[in-house]
Amino acid sequence: MKVTISLCVFASLLVTFTDAAALTGKWPPVDQPPPPVKEWTALVDLTKVPNAPLVKAADVGVKCPDKDTFCNWSCTGCTKPDSDVIICPNKGDWGITFDDGPTEFTSTLLDFLDTTNDKVTFFVVGSRVFENPEILQRAVKAGHQIGIHTWSHPSLTSQSNEQIIAEFKWTEAAIKQAVGLTPKYVRPPFGDYDDRVRSIATQLGYKVVIWDKDTNDWMSADDKTFQLTWIEGNFTEWVKEPATTGHISLEHDLYKQTAGRAPIALPIVTKAGFTIKPVSVCLGEKPYVEDVSLDTTTSTTAPAPAAAPAANAAPAAAPAYPSSMPYVVGDSTAAIPSASSTPATTSAANTLNSVNLWSFVSFIVGSVMFI
Repeated sequence: MKVTISLCVFASLLVTFTDAAALTGKWPPVDQPPPPVKEWTALVDLTKVPNAPLVKAADVGVKCPDKDTFCNWSCTGCTKPDSDVIICPNKGDWGITFDDGPTEFTSTLLDFLDTTNDKVTFFVVGSRVFENPEILQRAVKAGHQIGIHTWSHPSLTSQSNEQIIAEFKWTEAAIKQAVGLTPKYVRPPFGDYDDRVRSIATQLGYKVVIWDKDTNDWMSADDKTFQLTWIEGNFTEWVKEPATTGHISLEHDLYKQTAGRAPIALPIVTKAGFTIKPVSVCLGEKPYVEDVSLDTTTSTTAPAPAAAPAANAAPAAAPAYPSSMPYVVGDSTAAIPSASSTPATTSAANTLNSVNLWSFVSFIVGSVMFI
């Protein structure tokens, strides 16, 4: 039996057992490379991953080979249409995206988006999800799309295959615990990826999303010469450009000053006749493994999947947190909730209730029971 509910009702259940606190359970230290997990590594056939050389983090985009054999975006801007998302395909659509949250400044941004009813895509860092799950819950409840932006925000071409998998999957696990959803879209930090990263992402069931319009707002954090008015200035020029497709633009909600430019920049896009959409909506695709749709024009429903997703979900038995690593909060024996060993048809609402009840109980008794 398939159960269909409103996404707003679906997401509102998130707050039943949660409050403004970090995720419970054992998690990697924030902003540090997370440990590989053998069950996750086994999801990727490493023999099919191109043997692109690892790049030193300091050399990413700086020291490049004479010939780009592995389609390295940082060196040549190389993309592959069959696996990479760079634009919204339809003229008039604009995928607004924000990276590096959720933070306290995301809340202010969400306040603004509530007033305009615009829906955007947030590519979130796992460490920030761990710290601010309630902000992520609010974003999902409002109908925004959530994508993966790694756990510790490294240059992925500088990471081993196992590390790349861990960066993606720990973030996926954090999002899953926070909101009960499994994203299908990832964005490499700094846009740093090549055929090796592509292969890993594809085998894990993800699509890589880049952008065709970069505000460079991240520069405002350290560059004192950067003028914030350049952000809306970029949008003013971009909307004038002739185009046969839509666009995907990059901004950041990590900083107060960049998140705070949205009330100025986004109206420029809509007043020019563009329609702001989450990336998955402009592509006409589902944003999550779960059967949940984002629709900016009609009531959104969330049919339950017939069975727990396999390829891109947590292993049937949740991997134990490596004993050699410290943990951040709680003392449960597994970092992520396990999938049921017996597939069953479950409503999205029941899934979320189970996830949040699990979080609540693990916080109280220090152990995990996932039904």
